[in-house]
Amino acid sequence: RLCAAQGVAHVVNNAYGVQCARTCAQISRACRVGRVDVVVQSTDKNFLVPVGGAVVAGPDAKIVATIGKAYPGRASAAPTVDLLCTLLGLGRRGWRDLLEGRERRRDAFEARLAEVAAAHGERVLETPHNRISFGVTLDALAAKASAVEAARRTGGPAADARSAVNDRCTKFGSMLFTRCVSGTRVVVPDKRQQIGPHAFVGFGASIDDYPGPYFTVAVALGADDAELDGFLERLGKTFAQVHKQLDKEIRQVDG
Repeated sequence: RLCAAQGVAHVVNNAYGVQCARTCAQISRACRVGRVDVVVQSTDKNFLVPVGGAVVAGPDAKIVATIGKAYPGRASAAPTVDLLCTLLGLGRRGWRDLLEGRERRRDAFEARLAEVAAAHGERVLETPHNRISFGVTLDALAAKASAVEAARRTGGPAADARSAVNDRCTKFGSMLFTRCVSGTRVVVPDKRQQIGPHAFVGFGASIDDYPGPYFTVAVALGADDAELDGFLERLGKTFAQVHKQLDKEIRQVDG
């Protein structure tokens, strides 16, 4: 409605949204009561195909056609072929089964994720309007890292200590990646990113001054029970390893 009132173009980044009924309903309503020019969704996130494609849609067919004509047409046709083959292979029933299975697994996964997080002093953030991904705090990890850095950097700049703590939190995401966990993303406070003339504070978070670090994880389309179980097991082991290392460093600096 604000875009419609102010005459501002509205592009929706609907990355995972196709697989979430609630998100699709919200976008449909926005198209009816306000202004939505284009909705862009990733093919890999929503249709089980390799990374490299996107579906561009919108309520005005002329705008979508104009975007299509502006494309130079020299890139590979592989994303289109991949999507077509996948949809033909799944069929309507197969596609619906995947959507329903993701919704069914989501709540059970959230409960188990909360148990793993609580076992290591963390919690799952409350985001009731997000039916796809979760945020998990890294406050306990950051508190231990802060204690280590404070002892090591007595009298040093506070900004250096904060940066070192953020680096340790980011390393947690790297550790998950080396254990074949892809898609998680660690968000740390105070991160700044310059894009053109705009400076973004708290880059990666939804607000400028979110108070603590956290990481995100999603129950995406196609994930089965065995894969989710494997992720939770690896997450628990990674938490345990990080805390063991930090406890060791705390004993060393205290000794």
